[in-house]
Amino acid sequence: MQRTYVLLTIAALCLLAAHKAAVATTPADDPPVTFRSDVSLGRVDAQVVDGGSHPIRGLRVQDFILRVDGKPQEIRNFQSEKMPVDVVLLLDVSRSMEPHIRRVTTASHQALRALGDQDRIATMVFDRFTRLRIPFRPSRLYADRELESVLDRETFEGGTDITAGLLDTASYVELNARRDARRAIVIVTDDQTERSRNEAAVLRALARADSVLSALVAPDALHTGTAYRRPPSFDDDRPRDIFGDLVPRRFGSYPRTPRTQSAGTSQIANQSGGDSMAVDQAAAFEQTLERLRERYALYFYLPEGMQPSEEHSVDVSLTDAARRRYTGAQVRYRRSYLAPNGASETEHTRRIRLIHLPLSKRGRGASAAD
Repeated sequence: MQRTYVLLTIAALCLLAAHKAAVATTPADDPPVTFRSDVSLGRVDAQVVDGGSHPIRGLRVQDFILRVDGKPQEIRNFQSEKMPVDVVLLLDVSRSMEPHIRRVTTASHQALRALGDQDRIATMVFDRFTRLRIPFRPSRLYADRELESVLDRETFEGGTDITAGLLDTASYVELNARRDARRAIVIVTDDQTERSRNEAAVLRALARADSVLSALVAPDALHTGTAYRRPPSFDDDRPRDIFGDLVPRRFGSYPRTPRTQSAGTSQIANQSGGDSMAVDQAAAFEQTLERLRERYALYFYLPEGMQPSEEHSVDVSLTDAARRRYTGAQVRYRRSYLAPNGASETEHTRRIRLIHLPLSKRGRGASAAD
């Protein structure tokens, strides 16, 4: 009798094990979470700051709420400081910018220490045209050494087209930045442009490149939105307009400076999810790079039916519990999201390929538009 009971028990256990094995191999109604592919996965980068604009670190995935087109989305993956960063340093080398660029290049040795071993940095310059000076390189020492040569290469005599510079740089990022890296552009400028201002086009280009913009703005340009004209020089050519041939021909050889306006650089930076600082603030460059590494990456599955390059609204907020822990916290992020498009090139992406050529094969001052 006891032997029969033992045999029945063993048989029951075998049947139970066989049933579990069958269930494990049968497709379930609600399979475990796996990433289908990186094509169907979207990402939103967000920075969280306190009332003094200081980054808040140590947040968890449970502290965030993500909505796309007003509909809650489950955050499928979450990364913060460990995510590699691809940064383009975009330098305005137009007239009057030399002292500001000198300040940044002098500070670069200390500032670049904020980058990690897996991070990359490139350098582009612009006046009326955009030039690639240093392609993406993983070595901070190389970038530091090359930045010092920027002052020797540039004459700081050209005009300025900030909108074109930002569009060209966003296209370079779109083509050359790593897909699994956080992308950023750091622009150093006085925000005064001779050409037209087009914030919407720049914001869309940044969204296409999945890049945030951070601005280091010259202090005399922080009051944006007003027209600006360079003060008359002592060798202005207006005396010749009045006195004609009495004024020697060589007098007044300095060209008149065209009327300029704000390019809206700070506003674009804020709307892209980045921020802006005065370039003359102590450690401004270093703090900007540190903030780029202190952002949070929120991954989500793209909603059904989302078409490539289709624009959608995004909302990122903190949960009630997180807001209670960090009173006054603000979340900075880009309010729009473009579904990935792995195919076509835009006019700017085709044009930006030209500046990939080594500098030795192009004349000094050659541009992407040549």
